[in-house]
Amino acid sequence: MVKRMILMVLLLGATTAYASDFGGLKGLATDTGKMMGQSTADVAMNALTKKLKKVQNEYGPIRFVTGKAVIDPACDPTMQQIANIIAEYPGFKVQVDGHTDNVGSAQTNLKLSQARAEAVVKYLIEKKAVAAKRLAAKGWGDKQPIADNGSEAGRAKNRRVDFTVTTL
Repeated sequence: MVKRMILMVLLLGATTAYASDFGGLKGLATDTGKMMGQSTADVAMNALTKKLKKVQNEYGPIRFVTGKAVIDPACDPTMQQIANIIAEYPGFKVQVDGHTDNVGSAQTNLKLSQARAEAVVKYLIEKKAVAAKRLAAKGWGDKQPIADNGSEAGRAKNRRVDFTVTTL
């Protein structure tokens, strides 16, 4: 249903859309004022990005061996759901964003986050049959924390992989 609604909005050439039109993607932007000026493609990309992020809340985060870019095999259900969503929307490309906490040097963290993002891309391509041309990897190191690095709980939140829909 969601895919049909996105396609319908795009085909109609609308310049704005409302989150309620996207069924399962409610809560995207309930304030109409926020929607003004956003293209339908931007709205659709934001909705799909949120849907991909929600997977890790429901199925568990993508985890790695400490200090390495080796994916924990227990993350397979999460990876399968991400692959399913990507397959459901063939017109979109997805960037895998790797993040770290601030322990260690900035240069080491940047390399580790890039290697982890690349490991997720490789896993999705090789084990979940996602087309390579649909994926990109970007390591951010410790540059985009979502929590305070002053506590272990905050650092754990900052060690993450996000997904961003980049193009239609």
